[in-house]
Amino acid sequence: MTLIHLSRPPASDKPIGWGILGTGSIAHRFAEDFVHVKDGILLAAGSRSDEKAKAFADRFRIPYRYGSYGALADDRRVDAVYIATPASEHTAGIELCLRAGKAVLCEKPLTVNAREAEDVIALARRSGGFLMEAMWTRCLPLVALVRKLLAQNLIGQVRHVMADVASDVEFDPTSRVFSAELGGGALLQKGVYLLSLTSMILGPPTRIKSLSVFAESGIDESTGILMEYSKGALATLWCSVRARGHRRAVISGTHGQIIIHDPIICPSTLTLRLYGSYKRFHGPLTKTETSFKAQIIRQAKSSLFVRKLRERFPMLGDRLLYGICSSRLCAPPIGEGLHYQVAEVNRCLRAGQLESHVMPLNESLSIMATMDLIRAEQKTATNAL
Repeated sequence: MTLIHLSRPPASDKPIGWGILGTGSIAHRFAEDFVHVKDGILLAAGSRSDEKAKAFADRFRIPYRYGSYGALADDRRVDAVYIATPASEHTAGIELCLRAGKAVLCEKPLTVNAREAEDVIALARRSGGFLMEAMWTRCLPLVALVRKLLAQNLIGQVRHVMADVASDVEFDPTSRVFSAELGGGALLQKGVYLLSLTSMILGPPTRIKSLSVFAESGIDESTGILMEYSKGALATLWCSVRARGHRRAVISGTHGQIIIHDPIICPSTLTLRLYGSYKRFHGPLTKTETSFKAQIIRQAKSSLFVRKLRERFPMLGDRLLYGICSSRLCAPPIGEGLHYQVAEVNRCLRAGQLESHVMPLNESLSIMATMDLIRAEQKTATNAL
């Protein structure tokens, strides 16, 4: 099969050759999902040892395997590389592949701090190479639907985003989740999803406050974040690697809400709630509220029969009593959903674009700068104890 090289936009009838740098658990999930990629071929795997590279390549029927990252980067048959190493190694991997002329899709977070993110972005732009943070959630069908609903202004001006990504991970100080040296911690491993979501909706924050609980290994095992935005909106976020949360998001606007259901990192469903004209939700009706509609609502609230109907059909009750129209919308991913980011990279490469509008480099840098501010506040709070 003839492969292309990315000095110019590839022909539509030729597959884009991909390599994977790193052979850990994330790389396994990526390779498993690659079967859903229509215009690419998984050609090569690179590890730090020949043994690991061979085992990984054999499992996924990858034709070329390398016992060093440099050898993978030098393979001219490979056009794009997915970097699946721990976060502490992202910068080195990005630089290696960009200098070898490869397009790069790097696992989130892009780097471990804003300074490194600025460096790799500058290198990509100087060299004319493609670079994108692998925030796979951004590329999912349901998140594309969220962007569409927000663009249509269905829920009005967004005033608040509340979200959490929290899971109970078994403590292992040597793992990428709990090791500070490998870029672990709730903020870097989980919180980046939340910060990316709020950035997509509200842009960069103007003020940040946070609190953290730390594990024995020194990383933050739980972090709560409160952020303010220029138009008066707030975001309330929580991430943890030692407790399970709702793993959902509630986007509240002046005219309604969008509720993204569990699991927020790979959602399939959302609920769209649109407020009606009747805005009294609490308290008794006053004497002046004597309209026929108000009387009907008052009687309905006092009816045991209506109460039972509301228990069985809650959305109908909201519609009749409060004018709230609720719709459940589904857009499930195919497979694990990791292949959508590959499709986005391939689309950009075929269009001759050096970055994606779905996950722009300046936004990845802004998110990393926000995480730096949160960690600086964590350090200050820790030193004060």
